[in-house]
Amino acid sequence: MKSSSSDDEEHVVSICFMEIASGNEVLSSDDESDLFYDELYASFESFYDEFKKLGHKYNSLKKSHACLLVEKDALENKACIVIDSDKVNQLEKENKDLREKMDKLNTTLAKFT
Repeated sequence: MKSSSSDDEEHVVSICFMEIASGNEVLSSDDESDLFYDELYASFESFYDEFKKLGHKYNSLKKSHACLLVEKDALENKACIVIDSDKVNQLEKENKDLREKMDKLNTTLAKFT
């Protein structure tokens, strides 16, 4: 019966070792979970801070874009005026050239009459 008793003791000892080992695994798993949670939380805070910065930058760029659109419209209007001014100058020069031709033709015609 001694062998049965020693088998029982070995069985109890192995169960105790398994329990201790599984207890350690649970603790280490909890430690890992806490560490993983802390890492996730730190990452979340980092991303949230980056999100805030990008939000401020977006609002700033949005205001700059609105100002640039106003400036673009003003420059387009100036460009139209300059183009119109150039066109007027060209037409005035053409008008002057035509008057000179007309005066020459009138002078030539007066010689024949």
